[in-house]
Amino acid sequence: MSGGVTTRRGLVAGGLAARFLWPGSTSAQGAWPSRPLRLIVPFPPGGASDLLGRLMADGLTARLGQPVVVENRGGAAGLTAAEYASKQPGDGHTLLLGTQPTQVFNKFLYSRLPYDPDRDFTPLSTVASVPYVLVVTPGLPAADLPGLIAYARAHPGRLNYGSSGIGGGMHLATHLFAERAGGDMVHVPYRGAAPAVTALVQGEVQLMVDLVPNSLPLVRSGQLRAFAVGLPERTPLLPGVPTFHEHGITDFDVPSWFILVAAGQIPLEAEERLRAAAEGTVADPAFAARLEAVSAQPMPISGPALRDFLAEQGARWEAVIRSAKVRLD
Repeated sequence: MSGGVTTRRGLVAGGLAARFLWPGSTSAQGAWPSRPLRLIVPFPPGGASDLLGRLMADGLTARLGQPVVVENRGGAAGLTAAEYASKQPGDGHTLLLGTQPTQVFNKFLYSRLPYDPDRDFTPLSTVASVPYVLVVTPGLPAADLPGLIAYARAHPGRLNYGSSGIGGGMHLATHLFAERAGGDMVHVPYRGAAPAVTALVQGEVQLMVDLVPNSLPLVRSGQLRAFAVGLPERTPLLPGVPTFHEHGITDFDVPSWFILVAAGQIPLEAEERLRAAAEGTVADPAFAARLEAVSAQPMPISGPALRDFLAEQGARWEAVIRSAKVRLD
């Protein structure tokens, strides 16, 4: 292996251990980071994901002493960005704002995924979570979640639920609800969250499990009704809306989440500094205050607990995807 940036895998192959380098020692190429970093965001500018990425980039910049530049690479629900990031050098200078699809869903949705979410990235820290809410059209003949469940069971196949597309978070979360409710519901996919929400308002579909930022203004204006939120406790954004847990559906804590990962298996020094910088950013009260703009909240998980979290998420969503019988290739 040439050069002074040595990966952990290279050290193991050479019979060395990076953890035993003398304090203050650096590679021949100098201390890390040696140049500006890139943070790949898998969606276009202007959305919630873009804002989260830029907030994280600002926090990392302040803590690492090098600029962290956001690079938007939208397409294929994040697959385009994840594939691109996975092919970058594993030197700690390329980061990805990972999502449930890029880091978990895709490995069960595609038989020929062009990257490996586990092998091709170093997980650093969770960034934020965004809660889901079950919303229904005002014309639905049910007053609350128990009424909806009773109606679905009494009228199998009559209820249609919308989503932003096959295999996305909205689809899988609503499928999970339909399973737990014991009702036979029909999935109607749309080309994105916005047209799906519009279809719900217009009554083309009767319900969906949607991200709170998408539906919150419509719930507040009375154009949609909110029946339950997918959190352990009620959210201040919708204080009058109960949780699924309150209605006896105890395993529906399924927020959408964002995670910071680095391309490749990066040097230990880079991993430790990136993790510390990410943890510091997520713990910053100013960061939490900015997240409120997109109805998100900090999600402080890192280190071994993060790998456990990803394993748990993989097991949970693999079962849902298999139950939904979804394949994207």
